[in-house]
Amino acid sequence: MSNISQFNSKETIQAKACEWVAAIDRGISAEETVQLQHWLAANPSNQKMLFDMASLWDDMSVMHALQGLVTYQPRKKARTASSRKWLAAAALIAVSVTGALSWNMLPSIQPEDAVASVSQDSATNVGEQKTVLLADGTKVFLNTDSQIRVNFFPGFRQIELLKGEAHFDVAHDPARPFTVFAGDSSVTAVGTAFNMEYTQGKAFELVVTEGKVRVSQQTVSDATTSAQRNRAPLPIELEGVMVFAGEQALINKSVSARTALTQSEIAQSLAWQDGQIVFTGQELTKALDEISRYTRVKFVIDDMRIVDTRIAGYFRVGDINGLLAALQNSFDIQSYKDSEQNIHLHRADSAI
Repeated sequence: MSNISQFNSKETIQAKACEWVAAIDRGISAEETVQLQHWLAANPSNQKMLFDMASLWDDMSVMHALQGLVTYQPRKKARTASSRKWLAAAALIAVSVTGALSWNMLPSIQPEDAVASVSQDSATNVGEQKTVLLADGTKVFLNTDSQIRVNFFPGFRQIELLKGEAHFDVAHDPARPFTVFAGDSSVTAVGTAFNMEYTQGKAFELVVTEGKVRVSQQTVSDATTSAQRNRAPLPIELEGVMVFAGEQALINKSVSARTALTQSEIAQSLAWQDGQIVFTGQELTKALDEISRYTRVKFVIDDMRIVDTRIAGYFRVGDINGLLAALQNSFDIQSYKDSEQNIHLHRADSAI
């Protein structure tokens, strides 16, 4: 299944026009010029949309470059600075689409009205991982079976972690705080990187890899109204518990005692980004729970003598056969599949 969400016709033309404007601004090649002319000739609406988007760009050289490429002459419209800022975000969106990222833009974008908000949903299936580039340049790496919802306002960047796990590499913008809501709490950062993973219920684990974040008790509904008034709910300095780079904490309304992590421990906690799972002596049941996040295969322990087995090592995400081989070679734990494809585990000497 493709990871690209299909735009409707108007959105497709608008996104492509933004991409061409950005290309012209940086300097379009001869080959690209031919491609642009073919695109313009394919649909009269393409020419109109290209001029509309170019007129928002704060550089007359783009408009001049277009004069020799097309015959369409747009009527002049007054544009605002906020409109130009909107186009910059739109251009980033268009470029990111070509990188096979999953986007879900607002259904109607009207540059004449100086739209200043952007919405975007992204999700992964079980066993799937992907990187999502947000309109502000923030990179979000989604782990298996995860989902986020993004709403950008003029003075506030609002993200909901709806399920699963995500790592955020936040684009620096002190004027627009970046807040992720999960459960009954929020994590706010300005120019930093951190990882959030739901553990159970509304609780989540936080690992800060760069900079610092503020954790506070706050839900999306608390923040949205003030965000829509073009300001963040609260300045980062005024409320909440600070968690710094190299620290880990469990968040469940309140912040647990923070734990300092070594660089090795941080690397292990983020190994999923490289397609690996690292175990450092976890009980078999916990190891199977972690592996189950990446596959729809179910594990059944038939022999209670193996429950306390401690697992250590590196495993590829979704590599069930490698796990079963390691269990058999290291712990004499054997397995079989039942008619429903569930995997049963037991000691070799068990009477199964």
